[in-house]
Amino acid sequence: MRQNLLLIHGNGGANARFQLMLAHAGTQSPELRIHLPLLPGFEGRPLPPQTDTWALFVEALGTVVASAPDEQWILYGHGIGGSMLLEWAARDWILPNGNTFRPHQVIMHSIIGASLQARWFPKLMKWYPMRRFIHWLIYQPVLRPRWEKRLFLEPESIPVALRTRFFEDYRACAAFEVLFDLITPAWYQKVQRKTQNESFYFLWGGQERVVAANFLDYWRNDYPDAQFEVVEQWDHFPMLETPKAFYNKLMDIIQTNE
Repeated sequence: MRQNLLLIHGNGGANARFQLMLAHAGTQSPELRIHLPLLPGFEGRPLPPQTDTWALFVEALGTVVASAPDEQWILYGHGIGGSMLLEWAARDWILPNGNTFRPHQVIMHSIIGASLQARWFPKLMKWYPMRRFIHWLIYQPVLRPRWEKRLFLEPESIPVALRTRFFEDYRACAAFEVLFDLITPAWYQKVQRKTQNESFYFLWGGQERVVAANFLDYWRNDYPDAQFEVVEQWDHFPMLETPKAFYNKLMDIIQTNE
């Protein structure tokens, strides 16, 4: 049976974050088809007003899987992309037509949820004007060198055009502020109760500065049946800094857990 890998980027991001990894993957694994969802509110797409905003993201992900619902699906979520997978799992992996499916593997990479009450940044972002201000700061050209040092271990390892695109994607992200209303401690407690027995694969970077690896203990406590791996040399964006190693790691996880 052919395998499908769905890659979901994090907040403020875009599918361009996987550009280098996809270029490396090429035809190395022809039996694995890679998919990138078109999420509402990202990459210049509007975020339609809706009472259940989560449903917009779940539907976008489900639309991809619905193209081949009977094939094997490996789901990978990075940052808030992983949080979207938690919400989808709590909704029993529903598809747009109302049917459900069962993913073959779920890989959660440095995701947001269990440590919300322990970190200062989510608390800061409760205030909407602060969200707008931080969002604006991230894509200001004059501040880009400082952000690069804060977000990447080796910024120069990433092509200049892709680094520029990285920050421009924040400018084009209409969902940035809204997601801080969705991903809250109360939300996490709700989805954790429904998904705590899932055998997710949690992947983390040992050099993480966005969501430090020391918060993994929260996830280990909440997901006793899950697997955990820390890649010591990674920061938050290995798909940009070390795309070959990132791709190889994903392939290793997929093949080991078949």
